[in-house]
Amino acid sequence: MEINFDFITFVHLAAVVVGIVSSAVILYYGFRTNPVNQPLGIGQLSISLGIFVSFSLVSQLIIQWPFLYRLGNVFVLIFIPLPYLYAVFYTQKRQWRWYDLLHLIPLLIYLVDYWDTLSLSSAQKTALILQEINDLDLLGKFSQGKFIGPGFHQEFRTVLFSGYWVAQVIVLVRWVKSQTSLTPENRVWKNWMILFLGCQFFLWSPFYLTLFWLDKLTTYHIVNSFSVGWVMLSSLSLFFFPSLLYGKPFEGGNRISKFTKTLTKPQISELDEKKLADIMQEMESKMEEEKLFLNAKYSIHDFSKDINLPAYQISKVLNAFKGLSFIGFINQKRILFCVKEFNEGKWSNYTVEAIASECGFSNRNSFTNAFKKIIGSSPSEYRENLKN
Repeated sequence: MEINFDFITFVHLAAVVVGIVSSAVILYYGFRTNPVNQPLGIGQLSISLGIFVSFSLVSQLIIQWPFLYRLGNVFVLIFIPLPYLYAVFYTQKRQWRWYDLLHLIPLLIYLVDYWDTLSLSSAQKTALILQEINDLDLLGKFSQGKFIGPGFHQEFRTVLFSGYWVAQVIVLVRWVKSQTSLTPENRVWKNWMILFLGCQFFLWSPFYLTLFWLDKLTTYHIVNSFSVGWVMLSSLSLFFFPSLLYGKPFEGGNRISKFTKTLTKPQISELDEKKLADIMQEMESKMEEEKLFLNAKYSIHDFSKDINLPAYQISKVLNAFKGLSFIGFINQKRILFCVKEFNEGKWSNYTVEAIASECGFSNRNSFTNAFKKIIGSSPSEYRENLKN
């Protein structure tokens, strides 16, 4: 049989190469600096390998590589839960847990049902490939299952994918609603997720259209086109928005703002700077030693009386050395104190309201908002992560 290698197959192959390289980069930084990206890296790798199987089918090279027969569904079933886990990891600031392995149950079902086929000899697989390679309807029926009848695996895969997609949407919406204000980094991630969800939508929705009017060949090409497009687009996005990759804004991107801050920073002499540094140290010591920040409704005027410094001077020192207002400074002290208590195993049975009161906050909402702003997750999520 003649090998078919044209522009479409070349694009498929290019997407495979780009996808594997980008997934390696994502995983490298995922294990070094940004663990929440680990599901994304594994997902990028699995979909790239799935595209490689598709490339083998489109080019008909699968006849030369019969070991790939029915492996495409393996890579798809690995990929399906990973975007959801990626969204959960990012929004909850967590890493792998043992129960994440439960997402592999559909893959296990497929492997059990298709093990006899997957373990066939190359000659036997080649014979099956020759029967199905020009008949996408027959190829999509998965007729060789040992326990489950024809047509199940593709339909099950579609329903499973759409279910995970809806779950991702719910995670994203809840996360956005929980944010009082989005940082530039979070805003980039939100836009990225909207794009990510859009691409995924076209990976499963065309299969539903085949129930009404869309033919199997068109469906196959739509899904493959969006798979290829997604891999290319995600790789480019990582180049233009490196905070997605590194987990923090790219240092190079902050040089302008740093330069601007340098220009706008009040010019003070070395003597004055040393004096302000001494005052800052005195303020830190007073606040920490007497735990003044634990007093609810403690104000800058209260602190001014306790430390015998004018309020304007306190504000000036905080702005120069911390870049914070007094409220920001005192809330930072409260949250760091809270984290220290959590890490020592205290307050494990306290309600959020009780913890807020212990830390000097007047209500639960102000405590939760300050905790998220400084730590990146809610108090409940942080405490739960420590337990796990």
